Amino acid sequence: MNAPDMDVLDLSGRVAVVTGAASGQGRATAIRFHRAGAAVAASI
Repeated sequence: MNAPDMDVLDLSGRVAVVTGAASGQGRATAIRFHRAGAAVAASI
């Protein structure tokens, strides 16, 4: 499965909570959500 185009993912004004954001898939998810405009609350 291909990752969605970042131009399509607009999370401006939203908050994303990501657990396991210290490494791996959780880190990649937190970065992607932040780049899409979300405020990210991450736990490690």
